[in-house]
Amino acid sequence: MKKHTENEDIIKRIWKIRDNIQELEDIKDEIIKYINSNEKIDNATRNLWISDTKELYLNIVSAWEMLRATTKENLKYLDNAKGFLYGARSRLSQIISELNVFKSDYVSKLVMEAESIFKSCWDAFWSEFNKIIPEKDIIKPSERIVKISDSQFQLPCSICNKVAVEFKIGNDQFNNQESLLFRGITHGTSLNINLAEHLFKILKANNLSEIHQLMKKHHSYEGLDAYCPECDKIYCWEHYNAREEFDDGFYDCTYGKCPKGHKRMIDD
Repeated sequence: MKKHTENEDIIKRIWKIRDNIQELEDIKDEIIKYINSNEKIDNATRNLWISDTKELYLNIVSAWEMLRATTKENLKYLDNAKGFLYGARSRLSQIISELNVFKSDYVSKLVMEAESIFKSCWDAFWSEFNKIIPEKDIIKPSERIVKISDSQFQLPCSICNKVAVEFKIGNDQFNNQESLLFRGITHGTSLNINLAEHLFKILKANNLSEIHQLMKKHHSYEGLDAYCPECDKIYCWEHYNAREEFDDGFYDCTYGKCPKGHKRMIDD
C-alpha cells in the first residue's frame, strides 16, 4: 500500500512538470514568431534558427517521456532523460547566441524569459532525478584506471563510476586502418597507432597527469577532456558539468566545471 502511494506521488510530480514544459512551449512560440517577423534574417538562416528552437522544445518533451518511464526499479531510461535534458540546454545556449546577434530591449527580455523558464524546467527535472537515485546511492569507483585488456583501458568518473574515457586499439571508421581510438566526454577520435605502446605504459602506471600531457602534445591543447588537473581526477559529462558555448549560433567550445569549482576549457 505504501509503495502504491509513493508511485502515485511520483506520477503526480512528474505530471506537474508539464506546467514547466507548457511555459517553455509558449516562449518557444514567441521566439519563432520573432524570428519569422525579423526581415534582417535570410530564409536559410530563418529555417535553421527555427529548427534549433523547435529542437530545444522536443528535447525537453523527450526528456519528460524518458523520465516517466524511469522508476527506482527501472533505471535504464534515466541516462536517456538526462541526455535529452543536456541536449536542450545546449540548444538553448545556441538559440541565445543567435538571438543576441540583434541588440534590442525586446531580444534581451526574450532571452531573460527563456533562461528563467528553462531554469525552472531544469530544476524540476533534477529534483526528480535526485529522488530516483540519490547521490549517496551512487557507486564510487575503486580504480582510477580500469584495464579491460592489454589493448583497451577505461577511465571511470571519480563520482559515479560511469566510463568517461576509453582508449583502445581498433579500426578507424573512416579509413579502416588500425588506430589508437580515443573516446572522451566531448568527442571521439583516432590517434597515431605509434602512440599506443607509450600510452598504455602510462595507463598501467596509473598516471592521469601524464596521460593529460600526452594528449595535449599529440591531440589538442585541451588535453584529456574528462580530466581536472587540479583535482587529478576524471569526471563524466554530468559531474564535470560540461557546457557547450556558441558564437552567433555556431559551436565555439565546451567548458567543464568540476564539483570543487575548478573550471577549464575542455574542447575547442
